[in-house]
Amino acid sequence: MAGVVGAAVLVCATPAQANPLSWKDCAELKCASLDVPLDHADPRGERVTLALVKAPARKQAERLGSVVVNRGGPGFSTIQYLELIKGKHLPAPWDDRVWDRYDVIALDQRGVGKATPTVKCFATPEAAAAFGAGVPTVPVSLAEVMKRAAKDAEFASECRKHSGKLLDHLSTATVARDLDLVRAALGEQRLNFLGQSYGVALGTVYANMFPARTGALVLDSVVNPAITTTGAIGSVQSERSGTDNSTRDTMREFLRLCAQGKTCQFAKYGPGAHRDLLAALRAEPLALTTPEGKPVSLTYSKLVVYIGGRLYQTDAWSGIDYMLDLTHRALTEPGGQAASELAQVVSYLDEFEPDNPYNELTPAYSAFTCNDDDTSKFALAWWKAAERRERIAPNFATLRAYETSQCASWQAKPKERYTGPWRPKNARPALIINNRYDPATPISGAVELSRTLNSRLLIAEGWGHIAAQQSTCAITATSDYLVTGALPQPGTTCKPNTVPFSG
Repeated sequence: MAGVVGAAVLVCATPAQANPLSWKDCAELKCASLDVPLDHADPRGERVTLALVKAPARKQAERLGSVVVNRGGPGFSTIQYLELIKGKHLPAPWDDRVWDRYDVIALDQRGVGKATPTVKCFATPEAAAAFGAGVPTVPVSLAEVMKRAAKDAEFASECRKHSGKLLDHLSTATVARDLDLVRAALGEQRLNFLGQSYGVALGTVYANMFPARTGALVLDSVVNPAITTTGAIGSVQSERSGTDNSTRDTMREFLRLCAQGKTCQFAKYGPGAHRDLLAALRAEPLALTTPEGKPVSLTYSKLVVYIGGRLYQTDAWSGIDYMLDLTHRALTEPGGQAASELAQVVSYLDEFEPDNPYNELTPAYSAFTCNDDDTSKFALAWWKAAERRERIAPNFATLRAYETSQCASWQAKPKERYTGPWRPKNARPALIINNRYDPATPISGAVELSRTLNSRLLIAEGWGHIAAQQSTCAITATSDYLVTGALPQPGTTCKPNTVPFSG
């Protein structure tokens, strides 16, 4: 750790140098690239290329500067995110004032999206899709655990084979150094940054490594690296951060709102129906046949993955209700209409949302997560952690634990990690925002970050992942902060835009 901290101090003492970016027209946006060292300890050596797009400030005469955005993952393309926002396919996490006064910059960090090279683990998309077929995301037996461990080891080997030495240069600390070169290339004295989910971890590491160059920081939905990076021997990331508990709590809220709402069909089966339904599937998969005669199976893993994913966005909660109601009816009447309808749903999921632990995000997610975090090299540590946590977070402890199981076999040694200290002297307070019930980024991580970072915490009293996608109040607070510097009063909370199942 002393070496990492010393390096950070050295870099802060010598301002980063980068050539100005050369922007060109790319549809509605401007695009550019920036070459940075593969290894920042060898600045004249091999290079990698970052990709950027810009939505220029609409009122250039009143421009306040640039704000760099990171969508999270790690591994999501922030460029694609900004393109979807500009195309009106996703809501912006800021209002018109930010579009008017800031150049909004989306950066695809090294190894991700339109950066080159990117993390690759398979030769073709078809090979990637076939790789995890038949491997459950949520193992429920020792046989499945061993199968998963073997596949994780094979996956790690494929990533090393196809990505090579790039894997040794993918860490949040390295990306923070890239960010400082981006700041310099933008001509900014301080980095203004909006990070979501993993983007919060990146912004936090940047603030600790480069506090004197940190400007406005909006940190929405907190992955707190002080909690996830290190932990007790044998612990896994999900139990350090509590994502299993937060998924459990969000599911409890789903069931509560379902029971008291006007539009939730599953409510009629009573409070224990969800538990009994999952227990039945865990004991034995539900064999089904589509109207076309195709046999399919609804497994415990498929349903837990379905629920866990759709808890992220409240506009998908009606889908959870539909799936639970349909499954309950199919279990009650195996030969009935509900069973036939459920078979069609499962067939669709098998084709378009397969129960496969190795999806398109997994390569980049693994590269950064396994390099950043202390992890066991004993594959059964994940199973042991899941067993420990299932007592307090039933059905979701294994789902969340196994999101990082590939780290047991990961074949990379990061050239640099940042492991603390975690008390930066950032001059401008950051704005931290988190939903009260977020299955991916627990409120506890946001509270802890607010204690160690010069900041103000705004809690959105809603549900799901990414507060700005659930609350106009959070969007307004973000825009107030970026444009005027104003922070919410201590203890301020935001109401969600909608309450699920309220009619």
